[in-house]
Amino acid sequence: MPEPTQMMKRTLAWTLGFTSLTSALVLMLWGAEWALGVALGALLGLVNVWLLSRAIGRLVANAGDHRPAPGQKWALPMILLLKWPAVLLALAFILWYMPARPEGVALGALLPLVAASLAAREGKRGQSTEAQDPTS
Repeated sequence: MPEPTQMMKRTLAWTLGFTSLTSALVLMLWGAEWALGVALGALLGLVNVWLLSRAIGRLVANAGDHRPAPGQKWALPMILLLKWPAVLLALAFILWYMPARPEGVALGALLPLVAASLAAREGKRGQSTEAQDPTS
């Protein structure tokens, strides 16, 4: 499994590339409100992916800390419980107070998910190459 910081760096790079290209294309086709929506949606999606990676990283690294006592329920890290309300409040703020198009925000929020998928695939490909190479 790739190190989370390496994967987040790759996710950030892919997201910046996708967002730049998509925002430029959307700006030419549909205007500034769409481009702003794409940029803000991508930022919100990237924060969502980052918070999720931190929460899962902590949960996996310290699994014993989150294991319940016999007869108790699982205790989730606080970041998992607060992530969605924070992301939804940010989304509400963007849609209510910014002149961004909701369609652009939705498109932008999708870009970091695609970027994270490509970053994970890229990391897995690098690992399989290292495993096959006996000189490393």
